[in-house]
Amino acid sequence: MTDNMTANPGAAPDAVIIRDLTLRCILGILPEERVKPQRVLVSAELYTDLSRALQHDDIAETLNYARAAEIIAAVAAAAEAGTAEYLAGRIIAALREEFGARLQGILLEIRKPDILPGTTVAGVRVKRMFRGEND
Repeated sequence: MTDNMTANPGAAPDAVIIRDLTLRCILGILPEERVKPQRVLVSAELYTDLSRALQHDDIAETLNYARAAEIIAAVAAAAEAGTAEYLAGRIIAALREEFGARLQGILLEIRKPDILPGTTVAGVRVKRMFRGEND
């Protein structure tokens, strides 16, 4: 393997992924949702440059998906959000705080599989790309 393995300019960024992290938390506006935790599925694509991680077997060269999952779970448990959109905003802020400029963007899905009769899932998908540390 060569040491010049860099991302193709203009290509979609690399991503660390988490699919269907299953949580139980307070999320919703209905009275029963405010008192009883419900099943919530969270998926995330954390966009970052993985060029160095492809060359070095070192967790410091990537975004630690176990740490990201811990953050997502902690934020969801503490937020007791009324809307999935608000929860998404809190999760994105916490992940940016943890990973800083290494987190170039995120695609986050928050789904409530048991809330809307006649469907398999209801939820939101939010995608944000970041230019630098302060945007």
